[in-house]
Amino acid sequence: MVYLYLMKKARFWNIIFFLVWPVAAVAISLIYGVSAFWSPFLFYGPLAILLSFCHRKYVARTALISLLGLPLMIVVDYIAEVTGTWLWPLPASIFPFTLFNYVSVEVLIWIYFHFFLVILFYEYFFDHHKKIKPAFTFRSSLFLRGVLVIFAVFVLLYLFFPSFVHIPYWYLIFGSLLLLPPIVLEEMRYPKVFLKIFKAGMYFLYLNLLYELTAIKLGWWSFPSGQFIGQVSFFGIQFPFEEFFFWIVIFTMAILSFYEYFFDDER
Repeated sequence: MVYLYLMKKARFWNIIFFLVWPVAAVAISLIYGVSAFWSPFLFYGPLAILLSFCHRKYVARTALISLLGLPLMIVVDYIAEVTGTWLWPLPASIFPFTLFNYVSVEVLIWIYFHFFLVILFYEYFFDHHKKIKPAFTFRSSLFLRGVLVIFAVFVLLYLFFPSFVHIPYWYLIFGSLLLLPPIVLEEMRYPKVFLKIFKAGMYFLYLNLLYELTAIKLGWWSFPSGQFIGQVSFFGIQFPFEEFFFWIVIFTMAILSFYEYFFDDER
């Protein structure tokens, strides 16, 4: 009984920290003029460290799974950068090299932190298991093969038919084809699981919106292309509707829908 009480007490204070830290990260960013490189360490780092201590048994598994999505995100980011859908980091990468002349190390650090935090947050607060599911199963191998096939096709197009990867309205296309379908399928097939995913998504809507507003304010990234279906504005800060809907609102739910199907038990 004492153990359960202490666990509930710790979880309560963890929730408070998760609500307060994003506001603190905004304040630190604005006061000290934090650069784009340090932004994921600031917004995601303390939260990830806390969860790593609280949920140690899932850290190695989550760290490994988070790596598997990087090749796909390299493809997404390259097309976005080359078409001007977004440019990040600004004014330029602090590293002397990029992948495929466009994909920066900062982007890979950011997306890895995001994957890691989303999955560990979900496991700690919503998806409780008595036994840890192996990272590599038949379904996870299918995911990895699919990602590698997409990446291989991209490399071939990049080398021999580069104009094929200059896709107009890229944000709308990849968001509609890659992010929306897994969420809809998960909601239709497993509504109880989707409810957990939705709850996690609501927290990251809060976190990502604060991150976005800070990024636009400090010029960490921009959206130079005019190929968007609309704009939204919060507190006088404007950015594309696709950024709001596909990243801030549903990106977390898409990650967790993929995660449940390929790496978890959908329970």
